[in-house]
Amino acid sequence: MNRDELVFGVAGSTATPAVSITLAQAGLREREHLQEWVLAHPEMLGVDVLVITSEFDRWMSRDGREADRLDVLGLDADGRLVVAELKRDQAPDFVTLQSVKYAAMASRFEVEQLADAYLSFHSQEDDAPTTAEEALAVLRTHAPALSSDTLRSPRIVLIAGSFPTTLTSSVVWLGEQGIDFTLIQVGAYRLGDHHLVTVSQVWPPPEAEEFVVAPSRAERSTSTTTTVPEAPWTVDDLTQLASATSSPTILATMDLCAATPGEWIGGDQVMERTGREKNAHRGDYGGFAITLRRRFNRSNAPYEMNYAVGNTPQQYYRLSPEIAQMWQRLRPQHDSSGTSAT
Repeated sequence: MNRDELVFGVAGSTATPAVSITLAQAGLREREHLQEWVLAHPEMLGVDVLVITSEFDRWMSRDGREADRLDVLGLDADGRLVVAELKRDQAPDFVTLQSVKYAAMASRFEVEQLADAYLSFHSQEDDAPTTAEEALAVLRTHAPALSSDTLRSPRIVLIAGSFPTTLTSSVVWLGEQGIDFTLIQVGAYRLGDHHLVTVSQVWPPPEAEEFVVAPSRAERSTSTTTTVPEAPWTVDDLTQLASATSSPTILATMDLCAATPGEWIGGDQVMERTGREKNAHRGDYGGFAITLRRRFNRSNAPYEMNYAVGNTPQQYYRLSPEIAQMWQRLRPQHDSSGTSAT
């Protein structure tokens, strides 16, 4: 599959075409570069993917330990696993069978095992969970519908420099049989002394619905498998939250939502307020799940969450008028612009 995109460098009114090269010609390696990019930018695997682990090799069969090593394992917000295989150059034909094998193996994960894998991989990061229970809380915050059933049907993402037609024809047929494949092509370009990299989804192609205007859909996610109860938020609870939390992301979420009760606030607005990077921003919400369990002995945040209420694919938040009013009384100095009232 050849790249048909055109890439230009622009200086003033002059556009200079970049020269298409391979990742190898750019001096880029599979694990050292491509895999690290995916770990740092999981959006390469799709919208709202949480990295669970990388280089996972703890597979067991009745014959003992298996030597297979999975490049990247992620989790969608809907609770499905994302099995990713990476190839720096043209993807070989056998990678389809290899990735299906990994998907079959990963589909046997139980939720608790997935939390253990997350805990082990992220243990050296700042503010990482320290127990399996905390790791599980992070996963459930990211994917409220997470269950053993949702893990049974992973989707497969192949990332490579190019894909031969022998591979793409297999992927199309496997898709018709119900196996969910996504092909992501990584292109490299030379522009003067610099290299550029592009990331494009080549399969499946955009559906016709993506090019038309239609009524929006909003479905509120619910989970029936919490290990701590849901409980109403009181003034005392909110007072403790306002004084105890050290997360600027949670405070900003509450402040922005309280300024417009009943209206949805996008995660990008929160990031604009805090200046936090995307991965740190998402980590703050995962950490708040731990705070809810540890300090408040509850599973429900004071705000509602919904992924499907806006035009931009992101998480949205809102407060009820009652909670918004209580929060504004606790933090009257914070207006909608994020500055302190004088």
